[in-house]
Amino acid sequence: MEQQTTVDNGNGTTAAHRLLLSDLPSSIFENLLSPHRTNNTQMTSSYLRQQILSKLSLGEGNDKADTVRELLKISETALLRILDPLLTILECRELIARVHTVCAVQPCSALQVSQSTRRRKSSNHNSVVVLDHSSRQFSGKLSTGLSTIDNYLRGGFATGSITEVVGRAGVGKTHLAQQLCVLAATTADGGAIFIDTENKLSLVRLKEIALNRSTRENLSNATSSTRSDDDVHDGLSPVDIANFVLENVTVRSFLSTKELLETLDELRVEITERNTQAETNSRLPVRLLVIDSIAAPIRRDFDMMSSSSGSSSSSAAQRAAALLQIASKLKQLASDFNLAVVVINQVGVGGNSNKQQGDYYQRNDTLDIRDGEFTASLGTAWQYCVSTKIILEHDEDPHKQRQHHGGHVTARTATIAKSILSRRAQVEFQLTDEGLCELSN
Repeated sequence: MEQQTTVDNGNGTTAAHRLLLSDLPSSIFENLLSPHRTNNTQMTSSYLRQQILSKLSLGEGNDKADTVRELLKISETALLRILDPLLTILECRELIARVHTVCAVQPCSALQVSQSTRRRKSSNHNSVVVLDHSSRQFSGKLSTGLSTIDNYLRGGFATGSITEVVGRAGVGKTHLAQQLCVLAATTADGGAIFIDTENKLSLVRLKEIALNRSTRENLSNATSSTRSDDDVHDGLSPVDIANFVLENVTVRSFLSTKELLETLDELRVEITERNTQAETNSRLPVRLLVIDSIAAPIRRDFDMMSSSSGSSSSSAAQRAAALLQIASKLKQLASDFNLAVVVINQVGVGGNSNKQQGDYYQRNDTLDIRDGEFTASLGTAWQYCVSTKIILEHDEDPHKQRQHHGGHVTARTATIAKSILSRRAQVEFQLTDEGLCELSN
């Protein structure tokens, strides 16, 4: 997927980051002045446009704006000072509102991206399935799809808090993240926002999980004598359900820590709008926010910067400040909108990887993996920011297992390493076409 700065939202509108103010449509400046001020015959919309752009381009420092992004960073009072006496404070607010309406990138659902990529023109693929999700009460927990983990966590990942999923590459972290998006829609009547910082999100895989899970559920319901009469998915085909899941997942993609912080601020508007739409059953309310991964932008912006510049102390301070800002914004979003926030984390070399046999090493159960051979990224400060931690492990790199085991893939494990609701617990699972599936004892 392309980055957010260049991605098309499906309606031909690109992100406003690089849009020059001189390229703004003239309609923004039409009837901008209050009615009692339009008696000035010289103040035509074209003249007003010219004067505003001139004043903004001649500013200094933060008062100078040649692009839409620079303009939107200027506060109302600062803009009034720059444009006085052209505009009043109310007119400055109206100008900002108009620019934002015209230029802002609208959230694009995974279904829209998938349909755009494949250039589907069939009407049945462009239709949107509307489900009645008003009959079911939301429990405040999101199922993980692993029944043992759900039982220990008393229903699944809790809303209003941050859950961290950590593990080595290839263990199934992104698969679980996509599975959570599917289960949020099908078991909790909730939509999701997926922030993809590593370009690992596969819309094909997301739809595959939704399709295969709904197919199995339909077969199970058809043969079960205890099927619920209020099942909101009853009568819908697996394809309809899969498309509905994708329609209720919006995707954000970028690379930097700065963009992540800006996006977390922007999400308030998106979540509010989607939750308002949910009141008319046109969309599902947002229940889940996924970041895959939280470590990638931090490592790119700070860890690599410190190694190249040699100024490790200043980089470490900036890194810690950025992590605290991210954690604070995530906690606020989780609390204000009752979201289950799930962050995917990477691992690094553990504390005892280079120890001689017999050397003392004190293990940290919430950070270390495989007795300290690997450790969760972002350090000890970050671990206090999350309420629940799930560690996914495999005994051997899954990409090499087929070579070593003659085609047999060994099981992986999911461990509850931190939770206020549960003791340390572990379950074996395997990756299937439905996502992560628990292995029975």
